[in-house]
Amino acid sequence: MGLTDDAMAEIQRAPVPGGIRESRLEVGRALVEINPGNWTSLLPYYTEDIEYHDPIVDIYGIGTMTQFLGQLFGSSPDLVTTVEEETLLKGTYMATWTMTGQFAGVPFSAKGMSVVKFRSGTTQVYYSRDYYTEGDIMANIPGLDEAILGFRTFYRCAVDPTFECPLEGPPSAVGPLVDTVMNGAEPEARDNRLRSPVQLHRKRLEIGRELVEINAGNWQSLLQYYAADYEYHDPIVDIYGFGTLVEFFARLFAASPDLVTTVEDETLQDGVYMATWTMVGQFNGIPYAAPGMSIVKFAEGSLQTNYSRDYYTEGDIMASIPGLDEAVAGFRTFYRCAVDPTYECPLEGPPTEAGGDKANTPQATAFELKQNAPNPFNPATKISFVVPDGGANVSLRIY
Repeated sequence: MGLTDDAMAEIQRAPVPGGIRESRLEVGRALVEINPGNWTSLLPYYTEDIEYHDPIVDIYGIGTMTQFLGQLFGSSPDLVTTVEEETLLKGTYMATWTMTGQFAGVPFSAKGMSVVKFRSGTTQVYYSRDYYTEGDIMANIPGLDEAILGFRTFYRCAVDPTFECPLEGPPSAVGPLVDTVMNGAEPEARDNRLRSPVQLHRKRLEIGRELVEINAGNWQSLLQYYAADYEYHDPIVDIYGFGTLVEFFARLFAASPDLVTTVEDETLQDGVYMATWTMVGQFNGIPYAAPGMSIVKFAEGSLQTNYSRDYYTEGDIMASIPGLDEAVAGFRTFYRCAVDPTYECPLEGPPTEAGGDKANTPQATAFELKQNAPNPFNPATKISFVVPDGGANVSLRIY
């Protein structure tokens, strides 16, 4: 008799001490949904050597992380992030999310994905990376909005079969290839009745990795793993249905014949595969390299996927296109001036509200003892406290 999905999950989490899994889920979710009202209380969950990355900044160490968060929420006082789907496997938490708010007065909404890595046996995080596209903010800034719109139009004209391209140029030449592929590649429902849950898990992990690392040489052979009602999204295009997917792939790999994607970290839980990756290649002759993250959902009991989404930033391609490169560089400079405490800002003007050598934490007027974290106590537990501005002699006793 094969293992159930619940039994498989128990096998995956067995090496982790009892109770810490649920704590890690809570901490991972809290750190992804971190906001202006709670960020100071979450600092104890970062290790002293915390490493954080997003499409623009790279942060090393708890001191710099504290300043970064203070400056970020000084620029985004109404930021709200909501986790949608999450997995936790072997100390690696991954989640998809939506975000709304303002950045330096610019309203925006965005989708993204995050990876959070816990130190062995603890609920402390030593590595975190957010994946999203800065284009979602640039699209609301006069001057930069035209650059991002221009690139998105250029990209959709090249790869999106549902887009009515307003640009002049020859039509796509992939029609004959699409017809040939469609004649022999209609998706079929796969029979998994003889496959044990353990085998299903292993095969899904293999297929998930192949679908993320899909390339010009193997995409046709992988079509069997896409369901008829398949749905795909990236920062620019939305694809619905198997037939549309086939033409999308034909166009994408015609424009990017040397594209190579390499999976770095991956998880598979409850039929949801998530992975981080790096990508190198060319798009219509434009060389680029980019990190990213993907989610792939498998149909129940099947090896076929009915949904996937890729997260990356358009800026990594735009930065190689003359004319658009200046728009990307301009936004990244603006962003780093606002939030990156290690950046020597070349722009004239007053420092950010949270700038300077200290993060934008309110000046304390009273003593405050914060909740210990993690709780219950373990060797990694930290206790944060606040004393009135000016300092005090502190004695902390634990009974």
